[in-house]
Amino acid sequence: MKRKKLAIAAVMLALFTAPPIASADDRTLPLPDLSGLQGEEAQAFYLALDAVIWGYPVVFFEDLMRGRATPDAEEKTGNPGSQVNELARVRQLRGPEYTQIATPNNDTLYIQSFMDLSNEPMVLSVPEVEDDRYYAIQLWDPNGDTFDYVGTLTTGTDAGAYALVGPNWTGTLPDGLPRIDSPYDNAVYWGRIGVKGPGDVARANEIQDGMWITPLSAYPSDSEVPVDAAFSQARVAYAPPTDLPDGLLFYDKLAHALQFTPPKPQQDAVFADSLAQIGFTDGNTRFDPTMLSDAERSGLAKAYLFANHLMDVNAAITGEEVNGWRWSRTSGIMGTDYLFRATWAKWFTGGNRPDEAIYMDGRIDTDGAAFDGANSYTLRFDGDALPGVSAFWSLSMYDAGTGAFVANPIDRYSIGTYTPGLVYDDDGSLTITIQNAAPEGDGATSNWLPAPEGGFYMNLRLYGPDDGLATGTWAPPAVARSNP
Repeated sequence: MKRKKLAIAAVMLALFTAPPIASADDRTLPLPDLSGLQGEEAQAFYLALDAVIWGYPVVFFEDLMRGRATPDAEEKTGNPGSQVNELARVRQLRGPEYTQIATPNNDTLYIQSFMDLSNEPMVLSVPEVEDDRYYAIQLWDPNGDTFDYVGTLTTGTDAGAYALVGPNWTGTLPDGLPRIDSPYDNAVYWGRIGVKGPGDVARANEIQDGMWITPLSAYPSDSEVPVDAAFSQARVAYAPPTDLPDGLLFYDKLAHALQFTPPKPQQDAVFADSLAQIGFTDGNTRFDPTMLSDAERSGLAKAYLFANHLMDVNAAITGEEVNGWRWSRTSGIMGTDYLFRATWAKWFTGGNRPDEAIYMDGRIDTDGAAFDGANSYTLRFDGDALPGVSAFWSLSMYDAGTGAFVANPIDRYSIGTYTPGLVYDDDGSLTITIQNAAPEGDGATSNWLPAPEGGFYMNLRLYGPDDGLATGTWAPPAVARSNP
């Protein structure tokens, strides 16, 4: 195996001593022991570390697509089951029972599909909505990059249809049907419909029912057509070898995923070319661990664990920091920032581009200490400094280990524009109380965002943001600890 110096290996060394953001659980994995790393094991480790960080998004994409298409999808994932090229409608706002994807929102109803465009384009149909209704259909590829939108901020509130076209299709679209080009044959329809509080869910469901996807060969259609279940099941079929050594499942999944999402020419060449040195064959579409020594297989297993650690660290430190909040100008458009791309897949799956919505990740208070439910905190917006948005804003609470919402006695998982009963001060300012125990006193829970007993993080979402944050004319306030 040839020795190589790769950029991400340097990132690994720079972050080697950084602590994990949470204790090990189903999303944060244990750190491997690297103290004796040397020889073949070390070389395999470095190459595999790059492979995991580069390939994590496409493996995660395939896992999500496969998970949605199984008969017990809703029981296992919290999402309605759907075949490939079929829409699934989430009828209620997310709660703590949903754990498949970290950092979900509690502001919108989702409508989603994992699509395969290899046979023909799919036509996206949307209904007319009221002028003040926010909705967005985000289209992103298996690497997590958002390549287009249909929605209030981009195409308006009128009814319409749009053809989503794969890169190898050479046909002709009907006159007047707008074309959206997908960089891959695989893409995700990630729709969000803004909900103006609990009483608005029924109207949001009506809008969901007015959205569907249709194969071009069946267009035009005024309703959904039956999905090709046989094609769907063949597309998601995957079974790992029964004799696959422990710790190497990711690599077998990566070889499978590369059949459908090949490396980008030139851009990904250094990663694709190195895979042959760690057991990949047949144009990187098959993984053969028998080609590796025991030491090399050990290096691969450790690389997977450490790559996940780097993603966890990156989630806590990436982007620009403003008063303890982190955000990125490249969210949803990561390009060649491979570590951020992997982090985005693991912790912020399907997040919007910042021109559509801004996500601000908060994990520390004014003293730089990590949030802990043993303490109490306040977040105060001045009356003239509430978030500037054309749609709405919200602040959501998550468990630091799982990235899921936190169960609480008032079933409140986010707070913001559409929270009923918020109490503003006479000058228009808004103070949010953040703690585990319910505040005491009449009406004290009106502005309470419940926290877990242990570690947590928050996400401040701005839907339809103005340019205040980007230009530096507005900043979110810092979160201050309020107990001694």
